[in-house]
Amino acid sequence: MNLKLDVNYLDSLIKTSQSAEKVEDPIKKTIQLGLQASCSIYVRSGKKNWSGSGFHIGNNIVITAGHVVPIDQTLTEILVSFDNKNFLPATFLISDPNIDSGAVKVERLPSNIPALQFANSDVLEVGDIIAVIGSPEGFHDTATVGRISNLHQSINDRSMPAWNDVIFVDADILEGSSGGMVIGTDNLVIGTIMGVTGQHADIGVGENSVCPSNKITNMLSKIV
Repeated sequence: MNLKLDVNYLDSLIKTSQSAEKVEDPIKKTIQLGLQASCSIYVRSGKKNWSGSGFHIGNNIVITAGHVVPIDQTLTEILVSFDNKNFLPATFLISDPNIDSGAVKVERLPSNIPALQFANSDVLEVGDIIAVIGSPEGFHDTATVGRISNLHQSINDRSMPAWNDVIFVDADILEGSSGGMVIGTDNLVIGTIMGVTGQHADIGVGENSVCPSNKITNMLSKIV
């Protein structure tokens, strides 16, 4: 059957869609702010090279995951990029394997990079809307959205203290996002991306785990 639609009818559909009121997403502006503060981190130790994610919190300090800037290796070069075009030298500040969080300091940070603040992770609630922002495999400006799915979760393994008292989120954690931010609709960072845990974590299936912000601020108090 060959159907022909009236041109005026089609035109009315287009005008209706253009004039329809757009519903503002509560996390959209938060993501746009977070992306400005998000960065890729490239690390070299001898002949080994790897990358991760991070974000600026002020005073040229960038937060990342502890396994991105490990203390058990001699880090010969750290580069940070907020646009994947300009690569800025950074120096190691601190890394704590007990919470899988660390920090570096950028030597010459552009003035247009915003500084994010941390939330009080003790007052978070299951169901809070969050965005996970990082640089998976070097792809900058990447965000996934979800909610806090559980709080104060532990695997009760003394050999892996970082995985005790962590936050679970249902937003996707993409490969290479370790150290990136998890941010709420109030524009406050609730924690940093650790990775996936569980019986099938080796294939990326499991609980998406986050280091709570209060652990990170306690770590930072040691370098003030």
